[in-house]
Amino acid sequence: MMKVSIVIPTYKRPDLLKRLLISIEKQSFKNYEVIVVDDNSSNIEDYKKVVKIFSKRFSEFKYFRNEINSGAPFSRNFGIKEAKYELIALVDDDDEWMPNKLGKQVEVFKYGVSELGLVYTWTYVCENGKLKEGVYNSTISGNVHKTIFKNCFVPSPSVMVKKNAIVGAGMFDEEMPSCQDWDMWTRIFQNGFHCDYVNEYLTIYHKHDSETIGMSKNAFNGYKKYYYKHAFSILIHLKFKGLLILLRHYYGTILRATDRLN
Repeated sequence: MMKVSIVIPTYKRPDLLKRLLISIEKQSFKNYEVIVVDDNSSNIEDYKKVVKIFSKRFSEFKYFRNEINSGAPFSRNFGIKEAKYELIALVDDDDEWMPNKLGKQVEVFKYGVSELGLVYTWTYVCENGKLKEGVYNSTISGNVHKTIFKNCFVPSPSVMVKKNAIVGAGMFDEEMPSCQDWDMWTRIFQNGFHCDYVNEYLTIYHKHDSETIGMSKNAFNGYKKYYYKHAFSILIHLKFKGLLILLRHYYGTILRATDRLN
């Protein structure tokens, strides 16, 4: 029987973590462990309350606390190393799942090809309490080692991935200021793994006031590093189109956006 390790990095958001854990508790699929990695949050007592509640509700629940604040990629890598099951569901503390999320993805893995390494689902965007469709509803699947360079079509709150796919790709790059997820999926697909999807809205990406990275210099530096890191592969696989992508993003979008921030 397939089992899943759920890895959750968290930082200073015990209330949002609690909301996520409630949605995990409601999953129809029950064969999982929950791994929470606290990135040295200052509100320790609030986290202790959440841990006390859910360590009793889940049959397999692990809570770790980083000795120093080390970032989400470090926390994800730590949780992945602690995971004991081959399928890993990655999710941030401010996301949320619908009840059939895990079960639907496990079914895809169960009947998928041997090369299948990652399964994603469609994802709602929640803003001001309203769920919005049509943003994260890609239908891209199969051998996507070229397609992934064009844009990150994989919604991070929805990812279920084989542990050996992540480990074989070298884990999350802890030096990336942003775009860590896109970089991770890219390296997995470059190693020959395929992807598939569930065409249902089974996860929720919440927009909130504390979210600023999308318009920060870190975000644009992350894009810049991504294209620099994968420039050779982009040119090899996409040829002239790849050159246009590099020029547009590296010299166009990044510089214009950075100018607006200065």
